[in-house]
Amino acid sequence: MDKAYTYLDSLGLYKIKPGLGRIKKLLGSLGNPHEKAPGIIVGGTNGKGSAAASIASILRAGGYRTGLYTSPHLIDVTERIRINRREIERPELARILLRVKKAAEKSTGGNASYFETLTAAAFVYFAESGVDFSVLEVGMGGRWDATNVINPLVSVITNVSKDHTDYLGRTIGEIASEKARIIKPGVPAVTCARGKALRVIAEYAGRLRAQLRVYGKDFKSSGESADSFDYTGSVWTFKGLISNLGGHYQTENLSAAVAAVEALYEYHGIEVSKEAVRKGLGAIDWPGRLETVRKRPPLILDSAHNPGGARALAESLRLMHPSLKFTFLVGMLTDKDHGSFIRELAPIARKFIATEIESERALSAEALARKISRIFPGPVVVEKDYRKAYRDLLKESEPAC
Repeated sequence: MDKAYTYLDSLGLYKIKPGLGRIKKLLGSLGNPHEKAPGIIVGGTNGKGSAAASIASILRAGGYRTGLYTSPHLIDVTERIRINRREIERPELARILLRVKKAAEKSTGGNASYFETLTAAAFVYFAESGVDFSVLEVGMGGRWDATNVINPLVSVITNVSKDHTDYLGRTIGEIASEKARIIKPGVPAVTCARGKALRVIAEYAGRLRAQLRVYGKDFKSSGESADSFDYTGSVWTFKGLISNLGGHYQTENLSAAVAAVEALYEYHGIEVSKEAVRKGLGAIDWPGRLETVRKRPPLILDSAHNPGGARALAESLRLMHPSLKFTFLVGMLTDKDHGSFIRELAPIARKFIATEIESERALSAEALARKISRIFPGPVVVEKDYRKAYRDLLKESEPAC
């Protein structure tokens, strides 16, 4: 088992290798497991993991054996690959990784990336387990992402904002064009994108004759929080849908998930009851997204990592705790828009703690602190060890995130 995980770690968690050539060769060597089960692909800058988890939860509640592949993981790599909420067991993943390693050496000269290797492992696991559906979260972008080898039943693009600009482009239009490539000819698509991004996605979908369902036009939601919201779509109308995902921004992601399930019924005859939708949304297990780990004073965990995510986080914190200022513990990668990220949080901050992520692409705590200090006039503390920083944060009697 150690051999398998040593191999995986040697590939470099954060190394990015765009392109579909390697993954196609690798999957071919494995017998094309990605063709064994119908799939739903979910992309977007923010919220794609929440939407993917929501779709999987609804399908599971509808009685379907459902695989879910997401990234990154919070604690253990096994979180990325699940069937009906259950993570793959470490010995099982180790067995499959060694099989993928052998296939990669044969087909790509051992040149598959960390993400490609895990994506292949997920496809193998889902095929071996006989899932009815697989729900795949895009890792980055869309066009060259390893998940984009499937011919999906429906494609979902939650939203588009600036992130990974070194790989996806400098403008919203360029980034939207990359993400739109998960849309396939004649296959229904769902999006919550707006403005320029929506125009780019709609133009691409039109060229492929893929019917595009747009949030605010073809499906809608109302309500200030994902705790309870209303939904109107092409098949269903719901009052008081309840989920355990916090944050007003999650209503769009949840609505996109419901719209995707509607498309499964309308285009493919896949039946899911209204009760399954309610039950599925109420059973979503998706930690690290506006997750309250302590109520008094509030301590909240959130995986926001770009300006759009920071904006959604700040807006949600204002709604949840309108009179509070927060201590923010922040660690970032070098290729992020640090300034715009900090500007979104600064108005509701009382203090920042700069720390470091375990990654070769991590921005040093000192460099992050300097960037914060240029924007935020209050106290900025440096603590390189993120574990110690978190332990210290737990001792504070102030709101923290």
